[in-house]
Amino acid sequence: GSRAATQPSCTVRYSAIAMKAVFVAVHQLAKAFAAVQRWPVLGRLLDVLTSTAVSFLRGGSGCWTATGLERCRRPEKLLTLYEYEGCPYCRKVREALSALDLDAEIRPCPKKSLKPSGVTGASRFRPEVTKLGLGLELKFPVLVDENTGVKIQMAESEKIVSYLWEIYGADAKPDLGYRLGRLLDFEPYMMLPLFLRPMLSHGMLRVPSKAPSQPLELWSFEGSPFARLVREALCVLELPYVLRNVAHGSEAKRLSFREKWGTHLSSARRASSKTTIQIPFLLDPNTGAELLGSAKIVKYLYATYQQGPPLAETWRDFVRPSKEGPSVQLKKD
Repeated sequence: GSRAATQPSCTVRYSAIAMKAVFVAVHQLAKAFAAVQRWPVLGRLLDVLTSTAVSFLRGGSGCWTATGLERCRRPEKLLTLYEYEGCPYCRKVREALSALDLDAEIRPCPKKSLKPSGVTGASRFRPEVTKLGLGLELKFPVLVDENTGVKIQMAESEKIVSYLWEIYGADAKPDLGYRLGRLLDFEPYMMLPLFLRPMLSHGMLRVPSKAPSQPLELWSFEGSPFARLVREALCVLELPYVLRNVAHGSEAKRLSFREKWGTHLSSARRASSKTTIQIPFLLDPNTGAELLGSAKIVKYLYATYQQGPPLAETWRDFVRPSKEGPSVQLKKD
């Protein structure tokens, strides 16, 4: 046949080879990461350093609020976001929420398995997404907004980000870090955080857990490396939570935090600026727990909600669906 006729199959072949190389590398990094985790002090240091590096790779996006938000519309009802922490496209939407100082109810949708794509099965919130009727293919993130007179249900990160700025940030100006992060929204660069947070527990694969009666509440902002560690745990445990974004510049909510929970802050923080707070901070209405600090929160979440061991899967089980050809599967040794 002609060269043009063979081009699609060649593209699939080289894409498959590239993807296999990527996930073999991620698999090896995850094994090394797990080995370090055997020593708690070193594991904690590695967690903080790699999570900080992810924020650095994103140019500090999601650390500061936009200016001029006082002139912008604010939602009366909470937005709802279906997403999972390990997804780079979901990260784009969370960065926009931080920049726009918007809160949301997060309904985590980690993968049930790395083997079949889009499986819902025992997943806690993925079946809800399929019922929204947004298409045959299960894609994330998905936003639901009931504040505009018409219930908005929307998939695809770029559409969601554009919508959020149009409705809730039309007269606002994003900070430099957010603008830099937007310039870095291209592949394969967007995938680099996967190499820094390579374990499946880093917001990728579901861990069996019991469902809470009420959503938890997390005070956080997207660029915080410590808050990221908590969001990863909330994600894989599929625990719904109200995300209270308090990026730098979120003065009203930071003042509210100090009024309600200032006693949890150290004396040095209480004596500093009126908008100085410490995050992540977790409220669990199901147990009455009020916890400050990522290590303490992560330990609490697993001890309180995990039911059974994580799935015995690795990145070598990954199946990448292809529209042009067969799936790519990395078989175990």
